[in-house]
Amino acid sequence: MIDLLLDACAEAGVDRPLVVLNPAQGAVAQHVEGRCEVVWQAAPRGTGHALSMVPPERLRGDVLVLNGDCPLVRGETLKRLYETHRAAGAATTIASVVVPGRPDGRVLRDGQGRFHRIVEEKDASPAEREITEINAGLYCFRAEGLAEELARLRPDNRQGEYYITDLVASHAPVEVVRLEDPDEALGVNDRVQLAAAERALRNRVVRDLMVGGVTFTDPASCVVDVGVKIGGDTVVEPFTILRGKTVIGEECRIGPYADIADSEVGNSCVVDHAWLRECRLGDRSDCGPFVKLRPGTEIADDVHIGSFGEIVRTRIGSRSRVPHFAYLGDAVIGQNVNIGAGTVTANYDGTAKNQTVIEDDAFVGVDTLLRAPVKLGRGSKTGAGSVVLSDVPPGVTVVGTPAREIPRKIGRKR
Repeated sequence: MIDLLLDACAEAGVDRPLVVLNPAQGAVAQHVEGRCEVVWQAAPRGTGHALSMVPPERLRGDVLVLNGDCPLVRGETLKRLYETHRAAGAATTIASVVVPGRPDGRVLRDGQGRFHRIVEEKDASPAEREITEINAGLYCFRAEGLAEELARLRPDNRQGEYYITDLVASHAPVEVVRLEDPDEALGVNDRVQLAAAERALRNRVVRDLMVGGVTFTDPASCVVDVGVKIGGDTVVEPFTILRGKTVIGEECRIGPYADIADSEVGNSCVVDHAWLRECRLGDRSDCGPFVKLRPGTEIADDVHIGSFGEIVRTRIGSRSRVPHFAYLGDAVIGQNVNIGAGTVTANYDGTAKNQTVIEDDAFVGVDTLLRAPVKLGRGSKTGAGSVVLSDVPPGVTVVGTPAREIPRKIGRKR
């Protein structure tokens, strides 16, 4: 949530961001280190009290204030709020949305439709609770006189808290910016509201991708993180999860049931019922169904990874094939290599992970076990069921347990 708000501030061009935290939130302070300054609020005595914790010398120029529990505000909205504030010459500018039935502060107006004050839900009368214009939790204050007015705030409400909304009425004149998207004012105070905010954010991300040329065959069933990038004419099938810094190229088919995080998928790829983490899939390559590509895996262009394969810390060269039922760990595999069904690189000796090298044009027969460290030379072959314990020279075929070179046939004399 706090990352989303800091991202919006950065997009809007905010300088010198500060975050007000409770001393018990040390993990949050550590998380935002380097992105903002942290100000501590020892006791949770309300939003106005939180703002008063900011050193007066930091309250200069125009001060933008955001509620930390409203993570869906856009950077462009913050820009609009600030630009309106400057153009109107207002002392205070707030944002509002019109939505019925939401338990937030109500924006009260006078008989001429001008801003009067904000009343919190818990302090509102039954008539005031019928008002549908609510406070969005975004404020822009002219810094002049702000510290003095903060010092004059009093907890004259049922909660005994210092409200920033009381500051709005005293720091006049006030301008109101009406937002079109009510989701930008979604507050998160419990796990139910958190789920609602996450759903709204997912809908926004997917909608933006679709406008950019990506097809989602069932948008509601997909989960896509903020920051995921997908190229045009890619089709995302149902029940696909795309997380972190994932980048997917153009004209791909992703899913159904793909789970990809922090990975790069090239152009014209297919990922079907597969799990990818911190790996790379080259152009025109495919994997799945039921494939697990673990961190450190790099798949080159035009590679086929078939069903029920697991690959970790392995590089696979172009035009190679791992059709099905294989485990490849800590391997370097060249170009145009065939990995037969049931192949295993036995990379762990009980103490350390060891490397298997399979050079270009090699052919690994079904059920081959390669005990690392070991190397198959260029153009070499293994027979079905081979257990390879030592290096195989280029062009040599080995069979058996342990695997041995097949003797060359000597032609009979006539």
